[in-house]
Amino acid sequence: LKTAWSGAVAFTEYPRFRNKVLFPPPLPLILLLVLVIFFFNLHLLMMDSDEMTPTKTTPTLIFLCVMAVMGGFPIGYFTTIISGAMLIIQSQFLLDDQWLQIIVSTTVAAAAIFALLGGWFNQRIGRKKVILVSCLFYIIGCIVISVATNKEAIVAGRFLHGIAIGLSSCTIPPYLAECVPTNIRGRLLIMFPVLIALGQWAACIFAASLSYLRDKNCSWRIMFGIGGIPVLIKLFGFPFMPESPRWLVSKGYIDEAFKVLKSIYGKTDKGIAMAQMNINSMTEVDHAEESHTRKRECMLFKLLRNRASRKALIVGCALQIFQQLSAVNVVMQEKYYYNNDDFIRMGGIKNESTAMWMSAVISGANFFGTVLGVYLIERLGRRSLVFFSMLGVIVGLLLMGIGFQLISIHAMPGKFVEANPPMVDFCSEFGCDECSYDSKCGFCYDSSANNSQLTGACVSIYKNDSGIVSSEYALYGRCSPKNGYNNMGNGNSSNLQFEYGFCSTSYSPIPIVAMTIFMCFFSIGLGGVPWAVNAEIYPNWARSAGNSLGTFSNWIFNLLTALTFLTLSKKITRQGVFFMYAGWLTLGLVLLYLLMPETKGVSIDNIESILEGPWIYKKKSSNYKHQRRVESEKLSVLCSCNIQRKLVFPATCGADSSLTFNCLNSWNLKNKEQIQLLCVLFVLYGFTKKLHNEITVAVLSGFPLGYFTAIVSGAMLIIREQFHLNDQWQQLTVSTTVASAAVFSLVGGWLNHKFGRRKVILNACLFYIIGAIVTPVANGKEVLIFGRLIHGIAIGLSSCTIPVYLAECVPTNLRGRMLILFPVLITFGQWIACIFAASFSYMQDKNSSWRIMYSVGGVPVLFQLMSYPFIPESPRWLISRGRKEEAFRILKSIYGKNDQGIAMAQINVESITETSRTTDPNPENKGFTLLKMLKKRTARKALIVGCALQMFQQLSAVNVVMYYSASIIRMGGVRNETTAMWMSAVTSAANFLGTVLGTYLIERLGRRLLVFLSLTGVIFGLLLMGIGFHVISIHAMPGKFVESNRPATDHCIPFGCDDCSYDPNCGFCYNSAAYHPQLTGTCVSISKNGSEILSTEYALYGRCSKKVNMQNFKSSYNAPNVQFDYGFCTTPYSWIPILAMTSFLCFFSIGLGGIPWTVNAEIYPNWARSCGNSMATFVNWMFNLITAQTFLTLTKQITREGVFFMYSGFTVFGTIVLYLLMPETKGVPLDNIEAILEGPWIYKSISSSKLLDNLHRRKSAGFSTEIENKGF
Repeated sequence: LKTAWSGAVAFTEYPRFRNKVLFPPPLPLILLLVLVIFFFNLHLLMMDSDEMTPTKTTPTLIFLCVMAVMGGFPIGYFTTIISGAMLIIQSQFLLDDQWLQIIVSTTVAAAAIFALLGGWFNQRIGRKKVILVSCLFYIIGCIVISVATNKEAIVAGRFLHGIAIGLSSCTIPPYLAECVPTNIRGRLLIMFPVLIALGQWAACIFAASLSYLRDKNCSWRIMFGIGGIPVLIKLFGFPFMPESPRWLVSKGYIDEAFKVLKSIYGKTDKGIAMAQMNINSMTEVDHAEESHTRKRECMLFKLLRNRASRKALIVGCALQIFQQLSAVNVVMQEKYYYNNDDFIRMGGIKNESTAMWMSAVISGANFFGTVLGVYLIERLGRRSLVFFSMLGVIVGLLLMGIGFQLISIHAMPGKFVEANPPMVDFCSEFGCDECSYDSKCGFCYDSSANNSQLTGACVSIYKNDSGIVSSEYALYGRCSPKNGYNNMGNGNSSNLQFEYGFCSTSYSPIPIVAMTIFMCFFSIGLGGVPWAVNAEIYPNWARSAGNSLGTFSNWIFNLLTALTFLTLSKKITRQGVFFMYAGWLTLGLVLLYLLMPETKGVSIDNIESILEGPWIYKKKSSNYKHQRRVESEKLSVLCSCNIQRKLVFPATCGADSSLTFNCLNSWNLKNKEQIQLLCVLFVLYGFTKKLHNEITVAVLSGFPLGYFTAIVSGAMLIIREQFHLNDQWQQLTVSTTVASAAVFSLVGGWLNHKFGRRKVILNACLFYIIGAIVTPVANGKEVLIFGRLIHGIAIGLSSCTIPVYLAECVPTNLRGRMLILFPVLITFGQWIACIFAASFSYMQDKNSSWRIMYSVGGVPVLFQLMSYPFIPESPRWLISRGRKEEAFRILKSIYGKNDQGIAMAQINVESITETSRTTDPNPENKGFTLLKMLKKRTARKALIVGCALQMFQQLSAVNVVMYYSASIIRMGGVRNETTAMWMSAVTSAANFLGTVLGTYLIERLGRRLLVFLSLTGVIFGLLLMGIGFHVISIHAMPGKFVESNRPATDHCIPFGCDDCSYDPNCGFCYNSAAYHPQLTGTCVSISKNGSEILSTEYALYGRCSKKVNMQNFKSSYNAPNVQFDYGFCTTPYSWIPILAMTSFLCFFSIGLGGIPWTVNAEIYPNWARSCGNSMATFVNWMFNLITAQTFLTLTKQITREGVFFMYSGFTVFGTIVLYLLMPETKGVPLDNIEAILEGPWIYKSISSSKLLDNLHRRKSAGFSTEIENKGF
């Protein structure tokens, strides 16, 4: 080390190299310090702990430690190096803001996607191979970026790095957790984020060092190339890395796993004994978890169905989410966003290289804090360390917010008048604080003046005739290059300062201090503990998928916080943003305090036992109570098994009869018939292959339903201009799909009854594909509407068929969750439609973009169509047609072909046969089924409840909110149409995620409780939306400004902004940068050619009219900094509707979004199910059409707030009606739901014994019964 130090110093001090300063003198010291710290950490890793350590320094363990944790370095390096490289890349490739955003966010987006996929790769091919693949992607990415000659190649290289980062970040932590002994697991796991922090620090150092290079074209390429060196070293060591022993055991490679463990623990007697003990433990756990791995179902469903893994997933994802909601990547990374260099420059350090070196020092504090965490994690434990860290981070965020608040209060006013100003400079109206928010303005002042507060002026930044922009100079005045200013103290005055993006005050050091405190506390715990806990908290069978989902959460919220920071800072100020993040972290602290378990010192195979305790974590839980609960559960399972074997499968009975009778007595049942009704209670079914196929293919139909109803909102922005659609044609294009869906959902009931569910699903798929072909090739509005009509036919048929098909095929205990998957896929389709609409809005060829939007929606339908031969017909429909043998074969494939499955299939065939024979009041009457339903009391009640659910779902105004979500977001001040579409996609994602949550809650809370909880939240959201629009209307600007050259006949002139927003021919123009914007507003006609609307983005005349620069073909307004609001008014309260909309969608999606479909699929008698569900679906689409078509008219008559207050009133009325009438169908077999409907009209909860009596009476009257869920 001493020799290396001397050589490095001599190299950097040699005169030949001093000119270029490739590595400045501090770098050798830093590299030496890094090596010392790294080997010190290895020593810490091998220190004795409280547990017996068989060996501490086996070569395999040391090598594994070095090679694995090295995977963290490129993650930190390549996510941070872009901060320094972007300064050079931006000017070299003349990147605009959109390309900057793409380059920065491509890596994070790719990392999020491949972190999600990495769990499957880990489980499929093993941890070691995934690590190898990630190394290859790192190296290929380095090569691609280093030789890039254009911006597209840089994006491609960044995408490759994102793939590598996603794969390695979800693989290395579980690999380490599964390989190392328990006593050093925590320290070794936290070494991974230590190396991430080291990579970030090294990136800052190299960016600062290479900034001295004169050849800027080489400097940024060297930055990226250096990051590949540690990966190459790791790649050479790859052949000597062992595979995870736990993965080997799960795949049956016991001998190979034993060899790996021997090399880790040592080949002494003690090491071999420990290896054998671990093999035995792993094998036992693997056998116990075979039930999870054998079932062929989505791993996410397995995670959510198992209580322990579900809790682990919530804790793991919460840790990763709140790590990002601490705003660490806002503070730490992304020069394109808001970098710590800017915090430092606020403190008065103007030189960019010096600021970057100080940024490297702060990054070093992050690294040292993470190193300290290595020592503390096994001393304090995970819980104490993360809570201590979060408290310090909250203090840092609050202090940062206070610092920015003081800076904004004491920022200089813009009182100085520069010489030779242009005719119009909107920047001149700003003080320093407002000036720092505008990307086109900078603040010039003389720091040496006696009263420098009077010398400040906000001016436009420099732009020459070639279009080159520089934020270091002013366009004119004292700080312009023409006056000799160079931002280094030269010019007309040696003390002139030009500040861009910040304001220097006496309080400017506060954010620097706050950032240092933030980074020190963050790095100690919150930086590393989420990775450590996510690697160890999941059961063995779920570790890959769970850690993958946790990592995905991390990268997604990384992307969200980075992308929204600038927008949020402009809307609620910088201090408001940091106060908001402090609030989020406080919420996270409370949540994690309640849920997060302590895993310190617990074997990785035994962590699941901690998660089986109560949801609220208690430090000292009673092992005695836990053991008694486990034994009680085992006894209950044994008892239920004996009841089942004695009474259902007597041929296989061999159990102790005394145990059986004791169990029967504990149930206090009156007779054997009641016991027979209850025996199936304990038979819970998983996913057979056939059931998996039919559920997958069926619920996929929900995707195109959501996609094609939502994609029109994004495509309409382009189609409207291309085909010159007026309001009537736009309305016709949107409503054609809904109208045809309503008609064919009504016809679909008859088609289902006549031809069967399977053939109707096939026809729906064909109509989807035909529509996806006709719409994209449309060359006129008539063909477009025809394609939308065909899509409406498909939507109507599938929406009235899929829920019925699922209800009739799946077992009772799975029915609720499987039925609600249909609306989950609907909301997923809506979300994807919003994402695609936003993505394709970047395309320059607008004619192709909307056609691609429609074509993409047909791809999932093609997959569904190819799977069609493998899905069976509904067994209930087959029996109704007398095809019992075919129905029996299908039920065997659903329940399984073992003895128990065959018995259950036979029970179902007999039950369905009896029900279909006895429940139809007129089986020989071929009359109208609807009249039969209205004549029979139970069917009539079911029809009223089903239609009421669908009607009140639409009267909650959900489709009004979904259709106008982008407009509501633009009301919040988001001007860019693409940004509004992306934010609309985020709200649509909230709708989707809420529906996913509903799949878990529906069998926990039941249908009634969940729908009433949802209705309560929806009412709150509607009321808040109405209040928001009312406050906006009160504070909307008046129309006081007089535009030049305005025609006397313009009917828009008398309106204020609120009245202007209701007229489709008017828009509101105002200057948002003025000292009194309230005095600058005027309502003017939108851009038109006669009666034809040309654009809603410009005014017909005046300041907001269209101005075209023919040199670069860019359009802009005639006056700078003016805003043109069309259909809404921007006020300080415009955020309220956005908040209300998010709240509305979250509560709606949990219950009211899916339960109407679920209940309608199960509440009707078998003979009336097709007709009843068809009628309810028709009601849904009709009220969908009515609410959408009447919204604009109603808003003009009773105002927007009046409409939302009206809908909240409808929802309150619906809550009362459903509370009185809606029955609870949770856990009730499909053939026995009619028994509940025979009760009084006002619903009362029925006890299990009373329901059994009702069923017994129905059995004696000719009804077959079965109960196959343990819900009673």
